[in-house]
Amino acid sequence: MRIHRHGTMLIEVCSALAAGSMVMLLGVVLIERSMRWSQAMQHQANLQRELSLLAKAWRDDFSRAEKVDVRSPQQVVLPLSDKEVIYESLGHEVVRRSKPIINSDTKPSGSESYVLGDGYQANFDASLLVIRALNPAGEVTGTRLRVFGP
Repeated sequence: MRIHRHGTMLIEVCSALAAGSMVMLLGVVLIERSMRWSQAMQHQANLQRELSLLAKAWRDDFSRAEKVDVRSPQQVVLPLSDKEVIYESLGHEVVRRSKPIINSDTKPSGSESYVLGDGYQANFDASLLVIRALNPAGEVTGTRLRVFGP
């Protein structure tokens, strides 16, 4: 006659622990990937907002400029009627500075910085602002934004 025991065998406990561990590991991996994806999407949204603000400022200044003085692919000066606006590409950001013309009573309006982030670079041409995406080796992989004057 066989005795029926009320309990679990060691092999059942081990297999239940292994299955539970696999489910938890899968959950942790999915959570980590979703957090990385969320951060990437937030970074893209911030970049798009900065590019939109930069494009608007460039178009506004360019439309009011009397001429365009391209000093280098990294610097452009736009003389307006009462001030000079200087756009300068500094690595992963574009800085817009305005200074009054010497005989003008316009107050200096300071500078604005448009952060593009790592992997992006701005260049200026006569009436063109170009934001390019770079790979880690520094080679151009694509154009993110191309803004003409009006």
